[in-house]
Amino acid sequence: MKKQVLIPTLIIGALLTGSLALAGPGFGGGDCNGKGRGQDTMTYGQHEERMERRLEMMNAVLDLTEDQQEQIEALFNKKWQDKQSQREEMQAARDAMREVRTADTFDEADFRVRADTFADLKIELMVDRQKAKQEIYAIMTPEQQEKADKLGGMMGGKGHKGGRHGFGI
Repeated sequence: MKKQVLIPTLIIGALLTGSLALAGPGFGGGDCNGKGRGQDTMTYGQHEERMERRLEMMNAVLDLTEDQQEQIEALFNKKWQDKQSQREEMQAARDAMREVRTADTFDEADFRVRADTFADLKIELMVDRQKAKQEIYAIMTPEQQEKADKLGGMMGGKGHKGGRHGFGI
């Protein structure tokens, strides 16, 4: 019985942990060439492949209707497009902090202003991630929401150290 629950749990956890590519390139760290964590920024084609895999896994675990799949796919596409400008802003904020850090003399006040700007952008990304989760949940039935919550708690919810963003939707 535990295997029957564990396998779908692992599948949905893997799916939803990477949902919306919110933890993708450009979000945390990167170099001055606009690359995040040693990777090139995700192309639209890569986004489409990733989105297709996520939708397949979500459908397998949550048994989504065709209409739900279409709505979630549209949401994924919209959020990916919205994130492009945020990624550029984050990169500009990182570059601005790097300028102050590498200057001949360190200006603490200037660095604090730039760090605050960067922190505000990260907060906005966290808020957007939560909004996206709520939008996906609004598409799901109460039974699907309950299942997603249950599986999400097992895969990195509050107090779990394995996942960067918990359930990840």
